[in-house]
Amino acid sequence: MHEGMERRTLLRLMASTPALCGLPLLTGCGGGSGASAGENPGAGVGGGAQAALPGTDALTHLLRRTRFATTAADLAAAQELGPEGYLDSQLQAPAPTNFVYLQADARYPLTALPPPLNVVGALILDQMSRQLSERTLFLAAYSDAQLYELVVDFWTNHFNIENVTGNLPLHKLYDDRNVIRAHAFGRFPELLLASAQSPAMLEYLDNVSNVASGPNENYARELMELHTLGVDGGYTEQDVVEVARCFTGWGINGGSRTFQFQAANHDDGEKVVLGEVIPPGGGVRDGERVIEILAAHPSTARFVATKLARRFVADAPPPALVDAVAAEYARTQGDIRAMLRVLLSAPEFYAARNTKVRRPLEYVAQLLRSAGPASAYDGAAMFEALSRMGQIPHRWFPPDGFPDRADYWLNTAVLLEYWNLAATTAETSGLFGDATFPVQDYDASGVEELIDAMAAALLQRPLRPADADLLAGLARAALPAEGAAPTQAQANLVAGLLLASPYFMLR
Repeated sequence: MHEGMERRTLLRLMASTPALCGLPLLTGCGGGSGASAGENPGAGVGGGAQAALPGTDALTHLLRRTRFATTAADLAAAQELGPEGYLDSQLQAPAPTNFVYLQADARYPLTALPPPLNVVGALILDQMSRQLSERTLFLAAYSDAQLYELVVDFWTNHFNIENVTGNLPLHKLYDDRNVIRAHAFGRFPELLLASAQSPAMLEYLDNVSNVASGPNENYARELMELHTLGVDGGYTEQDVVEVARCFTGWGINGGSRTFQFQAANHDDGEKVVLGEVIPPGGGVRDGERVIEILAAHPSTARFVATKLARRFVADAPPPALVDAVAAEYARTQGDIRAMLRVLLSAPEFYAARNTKVRRPLEYVAQLLRSAGPASAYDGAAMFEALSRMGQIPHRWFPPDGFPDRADYWLNTAVLLEYWNLAATTAETSGLFGDATFPVQDYDASGVEELIDAMAAALLQRPLRPADADLLAGLARAALPAEGAAPTQAQANLVAGLLLASPYFMLR
């Protein structure tokens, strides 16, 4: 690191300062370990003897939950708009001509190619897969349409499809652009139908092999268990059989690589789904009717509401809030923006401060946005970091999507990777030796002022007085300076410890 700070020194300080760094989060964070929406898992830091982490104000909390990444400049822009104005602005999908999205197209040209893309070799498929993953992180970090990107990530996991096997790298590009992103802020029934007709979903869950002469039930089962009703949503094994029959013949056009109904492969007999008779001879309409039945079912409203509340509020979402979002789903026939407004305006949302942990994608995106402009983005290095942490975008292979619970991610292996990446970010120098967090940018006359300024810039909230004192003592003891003015090495140390702390990891 700058001016003599070695990586091992910073990591040793992280490991020896439980009040500041992430390991104590293992004892009491999020719904996975019993926290309710109103509990503050920061209270468990340091064995429970310390005060809870300072709460954020309402607007800062809104930003932390509706963004992958927030800077002091983002907060200042939101303060100009106010909470309602900020939320209104974030509930708009970005224009295709938005500069950051044009940058993403230029960096990752394979992700911007229109269909048909049916003549590709194995090497190109691998490049497609890699480019989509890196592009996803790039947009999570640098797009100003932050809520849109969070909701895209939510639906990507809800309708999970890995993009590694077979032709999935090709088909997933279409799914990301024409299904998830096109419908992220739309209506759930339309998103559900688009997913059912997505070449990626048809391949991933084997509906391409679902024919009248040999039905395949994979898609039918996951459609009800993971996409709509939920495992306890009221369907039976016979419903799985009947739904599979309805989707026979739903396949992929070999030329355009888009959805094609193949009538010769369809079971045109009568079906009964959740007690509703689907008459014979319906053809493609059989599957469309199943989508309508499932999208209108009360279990679907509750299942979707629960997952949204878990994503944006708490690992164990408050039942009253789930009820409110489910009611809005029913009232608006699944209007996603309307459900988000109810969710993000509820008292339970504002009571749930410091109850969600940043998963690796969120942690890395926040580090990147905190560290500087998109021009410095090293997609390959961040891809490898996310690989070590276990959350490369689009590379969760089971159909249930990346876990959204703190108890899955809070383990020593992942936290050590967080610490390493925090240290790397703090120590990195530019081409001309410029620091990531230049000490002169904080206009501090002493270490205490530096800590306050860096906390405001990187965390958008103050430290507990005891933590600020501890950090100042560490900076002086580990890196003594000749005068009172803080040094670059001390700024690097402070940045590394703040980026590895619960203040940074909790949302």
